[in-house]
Amino acid sequence: MFDQILSSLQKEAAPALMAKLGLDQNQADKSVGAAANSVKEVLGGNHGFGMDDVLSLFSNNTNTAGANGLMSKLGTVMQGKLSTEAGLPAEKASMVQSMLLPLVTDFIAKHVGGDASKLKGMLGGLGDLSGMADTAKGMLGKLFK
Repeated sequence: MFDQILSSLQKEAAPALMAKLGLDQNQADKSVGAAANSVKEVLGGNHGFGMDDVLSLFSNNTNTAGANGLMSKLGTVMQGKLSTEAGLPAEKASMVQSMLLPLVTDFIAKHVGGDASKLKGMLGGLGDLSGMADTAKGMLGKLFK
């Protein structure tokens, strides 16, 4: 599922990054990749966020305080990855992050929509992630016993 989200994001975000922020194709592609890697890192790491925070962030509901914290962490990680992985200077990375972060969360929210089983499917598709994926699997497994 995450690969499908990334493919959709790539098709929409890369041309917008080139048109609105003047990135070339390579920079736009690397920026979308850096955004995806940021999501993988934050959701896969042990950053102290729970399933309720993730579900709140990727739903149409108003974010909880935890979801806002998750969004902030995602923005910080993304900013760093845009500089290191996409090679963007700090000012350009900040502009790209400001544009990509809402796109990323919106794309994921469209696919997850606050549904724990869909979130589990997405997290499972992120590969060998510890932390949030294991937590999600464990919590969801207990719900269905």
